[in-house]
Amino acid sequence: MLTKYQAVLYSSGGIVAVFVILVLANFVLGAVKQRIDLTEGAIYTLSEGTRGVIAKLESPVKIRFYFSQSDASVPLALKAFGRRVEDLLGEFRQASGGKIIVEKLDPQPDSDAEDSAALDGVEAQVTGAGERFYLGVSVSQLDQKFALPALTLDRERLLEYDLTRAIGRTATAKKPVVGVMTPLPAFGRGGNPMMGMPAQEPWIFTSELRRDYNVKRVDPNAERIEDDIGVLLVIHPRGITDQAQYAIDQFVMRGGKLVALLDPYAYFDQIPG
Repeated sequence: MLTKYQAVLYSSGGIVAVFVILVLANFVLGAVKQRIDLTEGAIYTLSEGTRGVIAKLESPVKIRFYFSQSDASVPLALKAFGRRVEDLLGEFRQASGGKIIVEKLDPQPDSDAEDSAALDGVEAQVTGAGERFYLGVSVSQLDQKFALPALTLDRERLLEYDLTRAIGRTATAKKPVVGVMTPLPAFGRGGNPMMGMPAQEPWIFTSELRRDYNVKRVDPNAERIEDDIGVLLVIHPRGITDQAQYAIDQFVMRGGKLVALLDPYAYFDQIPG
């Protein structure tokens, strides 16, 4: 049997051992950070495309996050959204290895932070009660700057894409040239008032491309793809000529990138009846 002195000794030794184990475990777990994304669709797990853009950064990128966090008039749903935006920005910062710097500002009326938001192109939004608040991002690199003036809940699933695009825009001084070859009305189409046919606007797809690239229309009968085109989109090439196919072949042979979209039942190519 243990004496009273031995029992106290063993008890004290056990406490010390447990304390040492906890300290060591905390040290090990702190050195290896693991994040678990439990959101539906893992919307806060950075995609390989985003990581690729971040890996190519040659100089630091500053992201200024404007969020009226201390404003009591901001609805709780928007405050929760703002915290999720901040969490995602933290993922960008961690993945960059120090290349992305995140600065958070809380604009209040007539404050320096509000003046800074205006200079960075971040716009005030209005709650249902008519109160102004800020929830936006400005991304800058060297002398390039791009703003997401107003972050909204309806684009939350596109938030990573929007942020990555903003970073890519600031990292590229000149827009890359993208060629689009298609017989479909991707660039819009003039109407015919005599026949009662209204004009067609360019596809949203084309308009979005123009936001980030210099988009050139390539004739489906082209004999050569221009040298400044880095990527060529060929969309449903119905009736493509042999000379155009040869031009595409030569474009790829000299290092051009080709994206071919083929669909035997293209929605915009349906003929009535």
